[in-house]
Amino acid sequence: MNDFMNGRRGVDELTTTLGGASMILALIGSIFSISWLGWIALILVVIALLRAFSSNIEARERENEMFRDLLAKTPFGNGMPGTSHAQGPAGNPGAGDFDRKKRTAQTMWENRKTTMYFKCKNCGQLLSVPRGKGRIRVTCPKCGTKVEKRS
Repeated sequence: MNDFMNGRRGVDELTTTLGGASMILALIGSIFSISWLGWIALILVVIALLRAFSSNIEARERENEMFRDLLAKTPFGNGMPGTSHAQGPAGNPGAGDFDRKKRTAQTMWENRKTTMYFKCKNCGQLLSVPRGKGRIRVTCPKCGTKVEKRS
C-alpha cells in the first residue's frame, strides 16, 4: 500500500480547488434541490481523483502551472500557498505582500499579551506600544503625528 502513490502526482492546488468547488456545488445542490449541481460536483470529484492518482506527472504539472498563472491574475490569487516561485516584482508583486502580512499577523498574535497594536490615523503605519502603561503619547515614526492612547 505504501508504494501505491510512488510515481503519482498526488494533491496540488488545482486538485484541492476542484475538490472544494465540488463540495460547494454539492452543498448548494442539496440545499436547493438542484440535482444537476450534484452531478457536476460528482464529475469534479472524479476529475480531482484522476489528477491525484495520475502517473503523468509532467502533464499534471503543466495543468497546475496554468491554473496558478490564471489565479495569479485575479485579485485573490496573490500569495496563494505554494506559489512562492512567482514572488517578486517581476513575476507577482502581490505575493511578497501576502507573506509580509502573514508574518506581521503571526508576530502580533504571539505578542498580543505584552504589546498593543494600532494604526496611525494620518498615514496608516502600524504602531506598537507596551500594554499596561496607562495613557501614553505615541509619535508615528513615519509622519510624526502624535496620538494619545491608553495601553
